[in-house]
Amino acid sequence: MNSALWLRSAVAAIMVGLALATPARAEEPDLDRFKAEIDAFLGRLGPSSNGVVKWAGSDPYEIRREGGALVAVIANARLSFETQQVGNLTLDRVEIRQIGQREDGKLIELALSLPKEMTLSEADGTETKIALKDASVNALVEAGSGRGRETTVKIAGTRIDQAKTGAWISVGPISMASKLVGEPDGGWSGPVEFEVSEIAYFIPQGPVGGGINRILFKGNSAGPRLEELEKLREAIETLQNDASQPPEARGAAFLAVLPTIAAPFGTIRGELALDGLTVRSVTGEALVSLAKAGTTTEITGLDTEKASIRFSIRHEGLDLAPSLLEETKVPHRVVLDLGVGDLSTQALRKLLQAVGTIAADSAASEDENQQKKQQGTQQMLGAVSMLNPTFHIYDIAVDTEDVGVDLTAEAKGSPLAPKGYTAAGELVVRGFDAIPRLSAGTPFAEYLPVLKELGVEEKAPDGSPRLDFHLASAPPKWITINGNDVSAWFDGAEAKGGQPRVLKPSDPPMQGNDVKSLQRALAGAKVTVEQAGVYNSSTAAAVARFQKQNGMNVNGVVDGATRQRLGLAAEAPRQGGRN
Repeated sequence: MNSALWLRSAVAAIMVGLALATPARAEEPDLDRFKAEIDAFLGRLGPSSNGVVKWAGSDPYEIRREGGALVAVIANARLSFETQQVGNLTLDRVEIRQIGQREDGKLIELALSLPKEMTLSEADGTETKIALKDASVNALVEAGSGRGRETTVKIAGTRIDQAKTGAWISVGPISMASKLVGEPDGGWSGPVEFEVSEIAYFIPQGPVGGGINRILFKGNSAGPRLEELEKLREAIETLQNDASQPPEARGAAFLAVLPTIAAPFGTIRGELALDGLTVRSVTGEALVSLAKAGTTTEITGLDTEKASIRFSIRHEGLDLAPSLLEETKVPHRVVLDLGVGDLSTQALRKLLQAVGTIAADSAASEDENQQKKQQGTQQMLGAVSMLNPTFHIYDIAVDTEDVGVDLTAEAKGSPLAPKGYTAAGELVVRGFDAIPRLSAGTPFAEYLPVLKELGVEEKAPDGSPRLDFHLASAPPKWITINGNDVSAWFDGAEAKGGQPRVLKPSDPPMQGNDVKSLQRALAGAKVTVEQAGVYNSSTAAAVARFQKQNGMNVNGVVDGATRQRLGLAAEAPRQGGRN
């Protein structure tokens, strides 16, 4: 069924491309020229798709005039796909209509009626039927180049059926609109919108069924120079349509063009939203339900000295059946919103140039290609060192029934080059005591009692209790929490011969006479702690409380300063090693 879904999108793209590739370039185009332009596009399908899609023929075209319009009807069109699963696709009828001209003949107006029925034949003989209802494309294309300026696709409904398995998908309506707009100052913008509603499906292999209320994509690209964009489009089209070169050679040529790809762009933004997802078992049990989900990608500043990239993904209202996951562990809301700023666009261009340098040349010797790779790698490392970005965690949030975590942070520079490196963040936790119940493999679970001692108790706007943590990192204090240096948590160095151990939480926990002495000293200092001779998480929390009471650095680790304040002798570990 996956192949059917993929091909439905692919066929729509091919049909749009067919419309965009059939402009007539004369004031009174004749039928022979109209047919020749269609033939030329179909012949370019293979090279432009690197051999993935090929024109496999059709019944003889019907070419005619209807008033001022030229009409081409292609019946029984066949496309072949060079994949292991998919064999070919047959389209019952496609009608291409050139209906007018705009802007003194610079733009040609086209209308395309998409097929009502398509049949996908796979290599194993499986057939999938695809039915389209009231499917059409309207487009404006440039008379000189055949490139699209504006496209609108409308499909009232789609039904995909696979008789062999009994799987089916019903979709509709579907709409898509895109355009390229030239601005008065020489710039450009390219808004795109795609929307599909009322999706329903059933997959008997699961067996599962369900639906999606709506999927919406909105995007827009913009740049300061339309002329540069047109040059880039022409260069890419030339590479795609060069049938004289094998796919490997065209790929290498594309990498050579790669450094120029970002030049015409200033901003690129895309936002995908999904509403009302449901997955049900064959008995009708709701396995998964999701109120909404979405992702956003945004790149800005490509036409300036500093660029920024931001990516976010989020969902709300997730519910899973108890057979899939316990209710208390379901992440009902998740947010992941990250970004990188202050990226040198000069360094990015050098990075793209390095990628092009590394690309192998089929005409070069192995030694020459190896030399190019070494040169490109050096260029890449040099470009990376110039980036010096600022990393942003705009928001990382997870909410379950009992626990909520919210983190924001920013880091400047790189910890690999400590000079100038700083990082800071704010972490808020709701339901801290319930964290261990989420998963047995929670990272640093043995430090949770110490973290609780480090946290600052506050109240959320709704009045519920929470713990706040201010995180920071700046050499030589690599990690501090609310002003307390906890770098020792990550120091794996062993005690030297004859020296006392640094006691801290570990798995398995440390134990021995030095731990017993510590626990007796804590009890003597009026800090409640079990006397088990094991440095477990509760002992670490007791150490943290002692450190807090005595105005020390709070980390739950017994180092020299803590040992001295407790009045402990420098006791070496027992015979037998660390534990």
